[in-house]
Amino acid sequence: MSRIFDQGNAVLNGFVKELLALEQSDHVLEIGFGTGKLISEMAELTGEGLIEGIDFSGTMVAMAARRNKTQMANGRVKLEQGDFEKTAYPDNRFNKVCSTNTIYFWPNPESYLNRILTLLKPGGNLILAFEDRAQLEGKKLNSDLFRVYEENEVKQLLVASGFVDVDIRSKKVGSSIYHCAVAAKSNLI
Repeated sequence: MSRIFDQGNAVLNGFVKELLALEQSDHVLEIGFGTGKLISEMAELTGEGLIEGIDFSGTMVAMAARRNKTQMANGRVKLEQGDFEKTAYPDNRFNKVCSTNTIYFWPNPESYLNRILTLLKPGGNLILAFEDRAQLEGKKLNSDLFRVYEENEVKQLLVASGFVDVDIRSKKVGSSIYHCAVAAKSNLI
């Protein structure tokens, strides 16, 4: 099962990692980390930093904990199971936040984005990865559980939530199109 998740998210996770431009001392939060593969890769790139993650699924947390056992023991990775909106992270905690293929499930995306904005340090960055609307619609997903977005819709949500320097980057791999919204918290907040 973990191989299926890892393969399904490989392109977007690689795109996220590239756009995060990780530095040694980064403190990063990944929302919906799944198997923890990206968390493991980020921990390798941030020698003095801390990578934290939250995921709703106990199964995913268990998989990610196995994958990141050494980094967790060394205090470089911290994983939590729960609802992101209800976590007790302090404001201005992270200099980078990322999430891959989760926006579709957010019942209130404005609330999630407002919460992310409060958790970011001034000048911090968000990388939000999602698949192209047309290819997701072709998969005939349950629209009661899964809301798809156009790139411009995601950009508008970010701007309306107070993010600045919002840009949508796209990557085509074969016939598939992937997007990452790149946004920042103002240095003036």
